[in-house]
Amino acid sequence: MNISPSPTGRLAELRTQLDALDNQIHDLLMQRASVVEAVAVEGGKKGTKIRPGREAIILRRLLARHQGALPRQAVVRLWREMFGAALIIEGGQTMAVCDGEGGEARLALAREHFGPLTPVRRHHNPAQTLADLAREGGAQLAVLPPLGEDEDGKSGWWPMLTGGGHARLYVIAKIPFWTRRAEGLPQGDAYVVAAVPPDESGQDRGLIALQASADMSRTRLVAQVREAGFEPGTLWVRRLAGDSQISALVEVEGLVADDDARLGAIAGLEAAPMVIGGYAVPLGETA
Repeated sequence: MNISPSPTGRLAELRTQLDALDNQIHDLLMQRASVVEAVAVEGGKKGTKIRPGREAIILRRLLARHQGALPRQAVVRLWREMFGAALIIEGGQTMAVCDGEGGEARLALAREHFGPLTPVRRHHNPAQTLADLAREGGAQLAVLPPLGEDEDGKSGWWPMLTGGGHARLYVIAKIPFWTRRAEGLPQGDAYVVAAVPPDESGQDRGLIALQASADMSRTRLVAQVREAGFEPGTLWVRRLAGDSQISALVEVEGLVADDDARLGAIAGLEAAPMVIGGYAVPLGETA
């Protein structure tokens, strides 16, 4: 009968070191949880507690100082789990995820980002998903398909954020935050909406909804946004048959406040522009 020898010498010493390090890591995790509890008490957060900008700042800072063999994506994964655990300590969050086409990948992205312990409610379309945020006892986060221009409400859901309501809704994040997708990870992307404005991370993109005449070209609309002082990126336009106006959404560099003077400088619009949020630029989307 073969009996595996017990570890001796250098291997046993290394394993002892690992056990000691595990204890230190565990001690620090428990200490971090205690600080999170204190933050919850002192901060008095109500409603939606997530702060994607703050999370992005932490991850960028850690990756900037990271060295050694531990994969950078593992650092992101570890801290994302801690962010999710912190939200549980602070009272928890529920996310409403838009199902339908691409729904399984979107759900997987949401679980990867917010943690597998975050409760989920699945809805057939964006309208139902957003409505969950307004219900008594409803979700605090809505996870929606990528932005687009279709008229069926799947990717063209963003005009729903410009209407009146009891609680104003904003885009606050784009996921995944780590965009270099390894084999086996969920693909695609999604946007997160909540009843709080996005918090600044220092490297952000803002989203501005516009109403213009139906004969306004994309090129002219982008030019007018740039002439007002913004640095525009992607533009999405919805043109409804027979309508004299178009709805447009433009992505710009940096978050935009409602009282930003540049908004009033955008010429040629049929209505005042409206900020519908923004997000911290994901890792891998910058040079």
